[in-house]
Amino acid sequence: MPSRFAPAPAARRPRRTRDAERSREAILDAAESLFAERGFEGASLAEIGERAGVSRATPSYFFGAKEDLYAAVIARTYEARNAALGPAFARLTAWARADAPAEPLADVLGATVEDYLRFLHDRPGYVAIIEREALAGGERLAAAPAQSTVMEDAFGTLRRRARAHGLKRFDVAEAIIALVALAFMPVAHRDTLLRRHALDPGDPRFIARRRDHIVGVLVHLMGAD
Repeated sequence: MPSRFAPAPAARRPRRTRDAERSREAILDAAESLFAERGFEGASLAEIGERAGVSRATPSYFFGAKEDLYAAVIARTYEARNAALGPAFARLTAWARADAPAEPLADVLGATVEDYLRFLHDRPGYVAIIEREALAGGERLAAAPAQSTVMEDAFGTLRRRARAHGLKRFDVAEAIIALVALAFMPVAHRDTLLRRHALDPGDPRFIARRRDHIVGVLVHLMGAD
């Protein structure tokens, strides 16, 4: 019979659950930071635990091997990317499906591109990990859960509706490559190229210039006025 001074086990369970969730998130935050700074090989589970403020063995307790923790970090960054870009590219899809869109295509593209630029600026760990994966051959990235297809879906819908909107039947892959190259590269090189030219990727003026440049390239590819 439990003592009247001790909480019942059921009463303690929610707190333990919250503590476990906080520890798990702290480990993922620390792992994303260290993997971004040093790459997969350069970060140990013990260092991740120390940065997370937990014991050195706790990352293994929650995630198992370092490969499993890395996969969890990648999955979480993809989830953040999808949450940010899903609504952004849904806007473009809705424009493409409309018979008589209320806004010019350049305005819709501008809002979509700006959301992408802001995500890249706000999630430097994602940018750094993708860069490291590109240099390492991308094998671990390829083994991660399926990536989002929001860009392919939106530009694909726009291409299928190109004639209805007076556009060329542009190459979807070329549009995506142009967007990602022109948005991702400057943010990835914030400490090299941008620093050399005293540019801040978080400056609203920089974002506006990048947005307008990218939109101009995409509009040209699509043959829009």
